[in-house]
Amino acid sequence: MRRYETIFIASPTLTDEQSDELVKQFEGIIAEQGGELLKTDKWGRKKLAYEVQKFSEGYYTLFEMNAGPDLIHELERRFRNNDAVIKYLSVRMDEAEKAAGRTKQRIEREAKRKAQAGIKERSAEEVMG
Repeated sequence: MRRYETIFIASPTLTDEQSDELVKQFEGIIAEQGGELLKTDKWGRKKLAYEVQKFSEGYYTLFEMNAGPDLIHELERRFRNNDAVIKYLSVRMDEAEKAAGRTKQRIEREAKRKAQAGIKERSAEEVMG
């Protein structure tokens, strides 16, 4: 199982109770499909950066979970079929962590190579004069 973050935005026409019920429904789907929900973060009603389906606000909710790709496909299918969900995004976090690790290794290799070659790191003040 891999680590995912999924965020979805629910319609602002929902009441707080309906929004909470929607979150519980999706939490149930995650548990039903064999996923492990690590964290549910309800951000509440926020302004959107741009209009989506003629809405300028929405209820934001973030799920952090360990899941397989089949669960993510099922969850996104349910998001698409639910009229209350106006936008969603799922991101595989272990890929982001691996990419950050590769960048760190590359920076360390470059620093080591420069140290071996005797290249001195110059500060911004030295460069700008």
